[in-house]
Amino acid sequence: MPYVLGVHLGATATTAAIARRDGSRWAAATPVPLAAGPVVPTVLCKVQDGSFVAGEAAQRQEIAHHEWVVRGFTARLGDDLPLLVGSEFVPAQRLVATMVEWVADVVAARQGHPAEHIAIAHSATWGPHRIRLVQQALAQLGLNEVTMVPEPLAVALDYAAKQQVPEHEPIAVANIGGSGMDATVLRRRQRGFEVVGSSLTADHPSGQDLDDEIFAAVRAEFGDRIDALDLADLNQRAALAHLRAECVRAKEALSHQAGAQVRVELPGVRTEFALSRSRYEQLARPHLERVPELVLQAVQSATLAPDDLDAVVLAGGTARVPLLKQLVAERLKVPPQVDVSPELAAASGAASAAVQLLSTDVDEGSVDETSVLVRIEGSDFDEEEVEIPEAPRPPIEVEPMPLDPPDEDRARRIKIIKLSLAAALIIGGLLLTFLWPTPPTGGGLLGLFQHMRQ
Repeated sequence: MPYVLGVHLGATATTAAIARRDGSRWAAATPVPLAAGPVVPTVLCKVQDGSFVAGEAAQRQEIAHHEWVVRGFTARLGDDLPLLVGSEFVPAQRLVATMVEWVADVVAARQGHPAEHIAIAHSATWGPHRIRLVQQALAQLGLNEVTMVPEPLAVALDYAAKQQVPEHEPIAVANIGGSGMDATVLRRRQRGFEVVGSSLTADHPSGQDLDDEIFAAVRAEFGDRIDALDLADLNQRAALAHLRAECVRAKEALSHQAGAQVRVELPGVRTEFALSRSRYEQLARPHLERVPELVLQAVQSATLAPDDLDAVVLAGGTARVPLLKQLVAERLKVPPQVDVSPELAAASGAASAAVQLLSTDVDEGSVDETSVLVRIEGSDFDEEEVEIPEAPRPPIEVEPMPLDPPDEDRARRIKIIKLSLAAALIIGGLLLTFLWPTPPTGGGLLGLFQHMRQ
């Protein structure tokens, strides 16, 4: 069955969703597993044959072969310096395209054939230059039918697919990812959304900030054991990585549980560290309080008030935290909307964007109204190829100005008069020169003028 693929390429995690087509109808976008679950780390590892493995398989190689593993490359997109992977320097855009290609291959293997179209939900900080670099890298891998969708728009499209948003109504979208967050106000249009005001981004809060808080709490209890680890030892380095992973797992559990246990397995100690939700919220509050403030700034940049919003939508795994929803509701006086799986919203929204482009029920004109969607067709990157329908020009009739025919006799008479005057002046000059007495002070016209003055 034909399908389109939506990929959310986050800084720390990658997700995917598909929408299947049955005849002329499209089903709703649904998440698709890429490994054991729908979320995989945005990590690549270069193997011996020069290719890359991604996700959890790449992450497992990080302990023993960290020099061949690369992460955080989405944030390096557009840098002049490439990233060192093993013994090779690789541009960030190539790594981004490789991650997308890996996702597309995994989904194609599960579905039995490639997607008709791919839409990529990317960071709101990517401008035209970064997007262009990714487009070129994707085309080099043979991925030409691709749509680039900013994360806020993808989240808004996913929300609109599940909740009715009246046309012209604004919504605020806050996406809290693993390495930062963004807040954007978008206004509903017939076939999509348009950004209103400024899309604001910040490095904090992030999911990693909350991971670090839990790890700091564990470190306060087992700091001596952690500091004594010999990171040159493979087993002890693996123990530290396992402890960090336990902190991440506990953070996710505390979003829907009253407490969580962090397994601590270090040399000489094997125990559990208990963390209650109240303690976790105490640690997380200073970070989470920044979210409603950034959303409020985005609303003000759109010259709106919170009361003008149809909805405030929270996305990203951190949106599950009950304290965050409470803080947003208290500050903005608007209860936030959170999907059952907020970490998958952007991927589903990207798939919805691909459906809009391929839907047989939508003509080309209405698709083009979603101006934030950039579609790639072909691999010629010398310049943007945007087809703008040219309006028919009205016929222009130029009537020549009426000109009278020239009077040849008049022109001949004027010419004769001019020649006669010139001849008279020449003859007069000769007579003055030869018939006038020679002045005592010299000859020529200068002497004549001096004689006349005497």
